[in-house]
Amino acid sequence: MAKIISVGNISMGGTGKTPFTLLLAKHFVAKGKKVCVLSRGYKGRIGYDTNVISDGKKILIGPDKAADEPYMMAVNCPEAIIITGKERVRYYEYAEKHFKPDIYLLDDGFQHKKMKRDIDICLLDHKRPVSTGLMFPFGYLREPASAIERADIVVFTRSESRDIPEKVKKHTEGKQVFFSKIECVGLYNEDGKSDIELDGKSVYAFAGIASPGKFFKYLKGLGAQLIGKKIYTDHHVYQGRHTYVIERKAREMEADVIVTTEKDYVKLPDDVKKNIYYLKIDINIDDSERLLALLDN
Repeated sequence: MAKIISVGNISMGGTGKTPFTLLLAKHFVAKGKKVCVLSRGYKGRIGYDTNVISDGKKILIGPDKAADEPYMMAVNCPEAIIITGKERVRYYEYAEKHFKPDIYLLDDGFQHKKMKRDIDICLLDHKRPVSTGLMFPFGYLREPASAIERADIVVFTRSESRDIPEKVKKHTEGKQVFFSKIECVGLYNEDGKSDIELDGKSVYAFAGIASPGKFFKYLKGLGAQLIGKKIYTDHHVYQGRHTYVIERKAREMEADVIVTTEKDYVKLPDDVKKNIYYLKIDINIDDSERLLALLDN
């Protein structure tokens, strides 16, 4: 019987779900498991029917139609089956019929209670685990902080210590708790990893993600001189006019390099990818062996 692991959060926006899901997918693939990632495919142009982005052997739907995050996962873990759609139970049944995976990773599944799961993992930003503490539309929470108590495992992202924040301490009692950090792997473009070092470079940066401020701050932390930036809405679809403005602004400001996120890069038109770089990041989990052992067992 296939096991289902849900990865999600209680807030709107970036807590590192995609790199964390990728970490798990790569781990199980390395263990010889057939892995299937189920994602809603938010803002994908292909629609919300059951769509196989990758069958674990070949990417079937490109970035022009697939949503950014599922496509990015397909590129980074080509052995994983990636399926998107609105009705998770329906595409779970489709995957069972056509692929019979050993492991399902339910991407952004914490609020989808209709979908059964064996393990619920809740990611929380260590600095602002419950943001303002208010529910949307008055704040950034999808559900009350008490919902954390449904989780089997809590992982704090962007951690600067191993202390559980006071605001959520009572909700994590009895839970398996882990801490993680985001790490820079390097600058990449269509030619692969670049030898460019950001320290001391004048950088024009742009992003269409949930928390662009965190991305810009991270660039500065790497020593980049951020001389200009452009913010787009989360899951932004890039067209020629957008990249023209970006490149023109960068030239006017005499930027050494144009940098974006990997999530944005995969959606750029092919003809501009050679002139733009993305910051590839990974997630480093303290005591990762214990976490992965828990999941293996």
